[in-house]
Amino acid sequence: MKFSLTILGSSAAVPTASRNTTAHVLNAHERFYLIDCGEGTQLQIRRNRIPLGNIQQVFISHLHSDHLLGIYGYLSTLSLLGRKAALNLYGPADLENIISGHFSRVPDTLLFPLNFTALTETGLKLIHEDKAVEVWSFPVRHRTPTWGFFFREKTRTPEGYSAYGRSYAYCSDTLFDPGLSRFFMGCDLLYHEATYSEAHRKRAFSTTHSTAAQAGEMARLCKAGQFDHWPLFSPVQGCFGSPGGSQNGFS
Repeated sequence: MKFSLTILGSSAAVPTASRNTTAHVLNAHERFYLIDCGEGTQLQIRRNRIPLGNIQQVFISHLHSDHLLGIYGYLSTLSLLGRKAALNLYGPADLENIISGHFSRVPDTLLFPLNFTALTETGLKLIHEDKAVEVWSFPVRHRTPTWGFFFREKTRTPEGYSAYGRSYAYCSDTLFDPGLSRFFMGCDLLYHEATYSEAHRKRAFSTTHSTAAQAGEMARLCKAGQFDHWPLFSPVQGCFGSPGGSQNGFS
C-alpha cells in the first residue's frame, strides 16, 4: 500500500523561481492529505498530477501568509469543478473566521460543506482518523500559535491484529525545541524547518525559527528514519545521515 510524500513548496516566506511557499501532500493508501497551502499550491497539485478533488483533509499549521494564501484559490477551484463532498479543514481557531470572511466579501460561493476543527494548544492530540492513518497535532514554538502534525499509517498484522506502519512528522515553523521530539519519536520521515544556516543562529532564535544544524539535531533526537529540511542554505554535517534539501515536486 502506498505511503508517499510530495513536497509542493518549501521556500521560506517568499516564493522563488524554483520553490513555492509551503505545502505538502501525503498519499496514504490513495487517500490524500494536504498539509499547509501556500500561494500557488493548486498549480503544484496539478503539475504533480495529484487528483485535485481527491483531497479530503487539509491541515493548516498556522496563520502566516506563506502557509495559507493558497487556500482561497484552492477552495474556489473546487467549487468551480462542482465538488459536493465535504472538505475537512484543521487549523488555528481564527482560520474559520478568516475563510468565511473572505467568501463573504467576494462573489464566489462554496458549493460544498467545509467542516472546521480548531487545533488546541495542549500536547499531542488525535485530530483525525480514517482507514489509512491517524493524524495527531502538537504545539510548536513560533511567534504565533502554530502546530506540527504526526501521521501514523494504520495496518494489520498477518494474524489480523491492528498495528502501526510507516509515519511522517511535519514540524514547521518552529524554534528549535528538543522537547518536541517526544511527539514523533521514531518517525520514519521527519520534515523540519531550517530557515537559517548555523552562522545565523541568533537570528533564528529571535525570529522563532531553526537552523539547518538544529533540524538535523532534531532528527537525531527523535531517531528519524529519513530527514528533510528547508530551505537548504548550508549542508548539515555530522547530525543525521544524509539529509535532503527539499525541492518542489520532491516525492
